[in-house]
Amino acid sequence: MIADRINKAELTNETSYALFKRIGAQIREGEIQIGRKHYALSLAHSVKQAIHCGYDQIVAIELGVGTGKGLLDLCKAAEFFRDMLEIDIQVYGLDNGTGLPQAADYRDHPEIWQQGFYSMQNSQSLQKKLPSFAKLLLGEVGDTVMQLLNNLGNAKIAFVALDLDYYSSTKRALKLLTSENAEHYLPAVPIYVDDVEIFITLNESCGEAAAINEFNAQFPHRRIEPKPNFDIQRFHVCHVLDHPIRHGIVKPKIPLFISMI
Repeated sequence: MIADRINKAELTNETSYALFKRIGAQIREGEIQIGRKHYALSLAHSVKQAIHCGYDQIVAIELGVGTGKGLLDLCKAAEFFRDMLEIDIQVYGLDNGTGLPQAADYRDHPEIWQQGFYSMQNSQSLQKKLPSFAKLLLGEVGDTVMQLLNNLGNAKIAFVALDLDYYSSTKRALKLLTSENAEHYLPAVPIYVDDVEIFITLNESCGEAAAINEFNAQFPHRRIEPKPNFDIQRFHVCHVLDHPIRHGIVKPKIPLFISMI
């Protein structure tokens, strides 16, 4: 397991490639055990991109916390990269605290999910388990994502785990990616999309997939697309096409030759 602290300021394109390739291999082989592999590998891409861009403060977010197991795993991965590369990673978990609401219509897949599923048993207990760099935000997701956006400061949204199940909830949550300030984000934000393929009734006209399709149509400069060639479970990227780095207005510290790790 890689444990030594690394001076990120000294990384070059070549040494960054070698470092993250090794980290990725060790996560995949289980030599580095920092929670869910798809969270850890996605966050590795976030951290690598942030270093290439020259960003020191990033934010990782889980939308839909439920029992908190995923959020705690995300904290493990964040702690690993915080310690190794001395990068400030803040973690947020957003949830209503009461489980799934009543389904609005067929697009919320009521044949799969019902009101009250995935309720949080004890939010205070979960908050106490979180490290100092993590926070639980409870409330209606459309409100809490705006609360988070309005309090980012200089931090960049760098990873989003999207696990809200419903079309209606996901549609409201995707406001997180609509800030007029493109520099609130990495140029390409890694996103884990949970419920797009595992059940037979999931389809492009319902659920999280439908919300993403509508988002892409409404916000042409913020496009969410899958990256199956990166070999990470349900790995997507939100391309922030209006980001100044993507227009050559701002140059990254290290070129964004960021391929699969």
